[in-house]
Amino acid sequence: MDRIVDVLKDFRFSDYEIRVLLALVMEGELTASELAEKSGIPRTSVYEVVRSLENKGFVESFGKPLKFRALSAERLVELFSLRLKERIEVLSEGLRELERHSKREVVEFYRGDVAYSVIEGFVSRSGQVEVYALSLSKELEQILSKWSDRVRLSLVGKSDVIHGLIFSEDSVLIFTEVKNNLNVMTGSGEFCEFYREMVNMFKNKKAPEI
Repeated sequence: MDRIVDVLKDFRFSDYEIRVLLALVMEGELTASELAEKSGIPRTSVYEVVRSLENKGFVESFGKPLKFRALSAERLVELFSLRLKERIEVLSEGLRELERHSKREVVEFYRGDVAYSVIEGFVSRSGQVEVYALSLSKELEQILSKWSDRVRLSLVGKSDVIHGLIFSEDSVLIFTEVKNNLNVMTGSGEFCEFYREMVNMFKNKKAPEI
């Protein structure tokens, strides 16, 4: 029970709301006086607390004399899951937006098989990407073709060296193959801006290589 109370507090439920909700879950349909007795809150506070829970969608009132009941446990869990998902989405979007506007450098390195997964993840979660490459392996071609609707590919120069850059709106991924082992470096902030400016400089000069 203590763990349930702690979780409900995390969802910003007041002490009275928690008592009323749990009493209704355990006892079923209750009148105001019964609810006050079972929950241990003052009779004068019952209607205000129930009204708050009704507005949140967790409790229903019905009949004459007026009675109250909580939604089923299954339905309550669905509502909490939905609200938790909404909070995570807000947090995810908000943090990514802050990072996009930040000048802080975030650089990470990957190698081997995981590098291919990193590239696919980078492309799949980006709206549109620009790819500048000397050459691509078959594995890289398959990944990019899978997301062809969001990939703009430019093969620059002629080389057997598998090396290139992938730009999203706010990040860059640099890939290079050394002794048949793919290495990947991702970065944002000033790190990304540096490589974007470098590519733009060569594009303006119409240089054949990156």
